[in-house]
Amino acid sequence: MDTEEQQVERIKEFWKEHGKGIVAGAVIGFGLFYGWRFYDQHTMEQQQLASAKYEQLTTALSEGSENALVEAQNFVSENSDNTYAHLVALQLAKEAVSKDDLATAVTSLQLVVDNAEDKNIKALASIRLARVLVAQDQADTALELVRGSYPEAYQGYAAEIEGDILADKGQNEDARAAYQRALEADESLTPALQMKINSLAKS
Repeated sequence: MDTEEQQVERIKEFWKEHGKGIVAGAVIGFGLFYGWRFYDQHTMEQQQLASAKYEQLTTALSEGSENALVEAQNFVSENSDNTYAHLVALQLAKEAVSKDDLATAVTSLQLVVDNAEDKNIKALASIRLARVLVAQDQADTALELVRGSYPEAYQGYAAEIEGDILADKGQNEDARAAYQRALEADESLTPALQMKINSLAKS
């Protein structure tokens, strides 16, 4: 099973390779019913511009450019329904966490959770948001978030976070059950989860 970072890269590569084709296909489907209109061409052009902007911003952000940080925030806020903006928001959140700016990370991740149509991007943002909320001592909000519906690839992560929260609350039996679900969902989590289960047995 891929790690979170590997899943991010897979999502990025998918949209880099297929994003334009997906938009074009949707536009063609729309055209079959309603005919070609200005909207069709405009939509494709906007998506292509967003793709190019995404590539530019992610490169600049990885280089630590302060100007890129502001530009990326503006891009995300102005394109909150765009998948490329969601990918930029994920990177902004990661940068914010590295600077211990948890409030900014929450804002970026919540935008993705609220607006993403891609179920994998939404799930990834939800998992990361839950972790940040735990760090902000908002365990109950995080618990509600991880108990939602997730694609198979993210169920193990969600269950593990649920177990962590319940363990911190002293609800060891419920925590153990959550960790067990995580083990069943994702075998790659086994070593760390087994340690957590063993620590519950000693408490």
